Amino acid sequence: MLLLAFALSAPGLAQERKLGPSPLDTLMNTKLWADVPEAKDFVRQSRPPEASLDYQPVTGADPDRPKLRTADELKTLQSELEQAAGHNLKRAGKISRAKNAAKANP
Repeated sequence: MLLLAFALSAPGLAQERKLGPSPLDTLMNTKLWADVPEAKDFVRQSRPPEASLDYQPVTGADPDRPKLRTADELKTLQSELEQAAGHNLKRAGKISRAKNAAKANP
């Protein structure tokens, strides 16, 4: 008998619960931006007229750059850099004197 009473009352207990709106509904109905109100009179009066605003560029003027080098100047610069690199390697002990002698006497 107890089982029969429970079986008959189960549909009454299983009523649909009213849930709140889904997360998607909340996102779709939520306003994610602000309406900017019109500026008050004292604010508009304290601002300079828009026509008188002279905006300065933030990037500035183009700097003076050096001229491009010729092919001969680049070769000279490359040989200077290679000599400096060799000198630094010698001082660091990376190139032995035997290798230097072999390069000097081909």
